[in-house]
Amino acid sequence: MAVLTFKFDESYKEKRSFMVGGWIANDHQWKRLQKRWQKAIAYENRTLGPDRQISRYHAAQMNANDGEFTGWEKEANRKLRLVRKLLKFVSSPAMTCVACGIDLKAMVEIFPTADESDAYVLCMKEIMVEIAHAMDDAKSEDRVAIIHDHGDWDEGALRGYNSLVDDPTWPRRHRFVSITPLTWREDVGLQSADLIAYELMRRLDDTLWTGRDMRKALETMLGMKASIYSHWIDKRGLEAIKELEDKRKGVA
Repeated sequence: MAVLTFKFDESYKEKRSFMVGGWIANDHQWKRLQKRWQKAIAYENRTLGPDRQISRYHAAQMNANDGEFTGWEKEANRKLRLVRKLLKFVSSPAMTCVACGIDLKAMVEIFPTADESDAYVLCMKEIMVEIAHAMDDAKSEDRVAIIHDHGDWDEGALRGYNSLVDDPTWPRRHRFVSITPLTWREDVGLQSADLIAYELMRRLDDTLWTGRDMRKALETMLGMKASIYSHWIDKRGLEAIKELEDKRKGVA
């Protein structure tokens, strides 16, 4: 029996689309990813001026040409090269992406007082259930440690985790051993979670609202046969969740 690690992050378009996603792998694979990822960032810095150095990959900033990526609107080839290189690192049979998204507009219709923090907790719990089911189906005895990006969502992450592992009626609660908030400096693997959460959020947002074609990054990843298990909760799914919650509370 081994302890695998699931590292995840969130990405969202305010009042439209929300996504939580990350990668599950063993310690050997995570160490390998960290070395390759750091080398890729170091290479970019060797080819950038001293006043243009980047400390990490940050999906939202790079795509907005903001923060450390200011001026990268003129670096289309560099962006494509960097992303493709990083995608190769996660497109491995030893790594699996698990993700869940929510239509935020539908969520507020069904749960009028809900906000992004509620979407975060719901997505995280859905992912934990999916991971546990998959491990049961594979007849695996492995267990899972969870690491998430430290920030404003820490309380929600702990609340979601505890609501499942402390639930005596959930037979798979033994699958999970811990949850830990870390920063991208403390755990390079969280940058890979940032990458997939952002790309899947953009895909969900395009599906729900813009009608745009799949972005090149995600298309490239799928072409590399990356293992991605992603779903999103629509209005019908949210209505079903509310019905279950009402039954638990004894609401007619």
